[in-house]
Amino acid sequence: MSVPSRRPRGLAVLVGAWLLVLAGVTVLLGSRMVGVLLSSTSLPSVLLFAGGSALVFGYVSYRMSTKRLLLGLNTTPLSDVRAPSIHASIERLTRRMSIDRPEVYIARLGQPNAFALGSRTLVIDYSLVRLLTPAELEGVLAHELAHLEGYDSLLQTLAMSLLRMVASLALVVVLPLVMVTSLACWGLSLIMGRPMRGPDSVGSGVRRGLTGLVMGLLVAPTVVLQAYSRRREYAADRRAVSVLDEPLSFARALEKIQRANEPGGGLLSWFFPIRDRRTEQTPLERAFASHPPTDERVRRVREAAKAAETSQEAGQWHRVEVN
Repeated sequence: MSVPSRRPRGLAVLVGAWLLVLAGVTVLLGSRMVGVLLSSTSLPSVLLFAGGSALVFGYVSYRMSTKRLLLGLNTTPLSDVRAPSIHASIERLTRRMSIDRPEVYIARLGQPNAFALGSRTLVIDYSLVRLLTPAELEGVLAHELAHLEGYDSLLQTLAMSLLRMVASLALVVVLPLVMVTSLACWGLSLIMGRPMRGPDSVGSGVRRGLTGLVMGLLVAPTVVLQAYSRRREYAADRRAVSVLDEPLSFARALEKIQRANEPGGGLLSWFFPIRDRRTEQTPLERAFASHPPTDERVRRVREAAKAAETSQEAGQWHRVEVN
């Protein structure tokens, strides 16, 4: 009985030793390749080429995405004759913001919404026009025009391309490290008679950390871009307040849109159940959200409107004093 029990153990030790040797050879070859790469004078050129390629790809994607989305949404151009008040608001706002007038389209999005596409395109949902008063709609238009003014769509597309390129380069370095570490830990586990998986395996904590690092590199571009998107939403809100005659109407528009979106959920409500948007979000939901909470946006818009009103009143008082 003793001989058969030793044979599997001996095989495990042999396989474990082979895995350790394989890991060692991989480390030697990898370190030599890294040394050659770091000493190469062409490394900066390669990095510049990769960055330039990412920017070019991002710009091409940005130019093509607008037409693709317009076709997919089945939009219709909104002429001055059909909506003179909307075009009058846009004309007034673009003049105050010193930007070119965008092309305006109307669509049935399933939810009251409006958004900017590319650098000169504005899409408005049918139901948004019926839901909001003219002053409230002008607030939403000012917010979207602020996105066009800041080239937010272009900057986000280019940033995503660069972030993905950086994450890909980091993965090229990290993935071989994960492979070598796993081989070494498996080999030691076999030699020491411990399980290859689970908390009792050799280096289980190190492998979990490396796996988390890989997952972090995969999701990091999205998390960073969503954080930037939330900042730009706040910035667009502030810009809208600065050009509106009735800034508080924009706060009311946000509240109306929030209430209108809560009961239904739009085109995909049958697949993605929509819950109450006023409930507390988890940290993970906040990290992947492209927009900040509506309640927080409303609070900031009201504060900015109050500050602008106070500043305007102070300016009028000083003018009276001077005269």
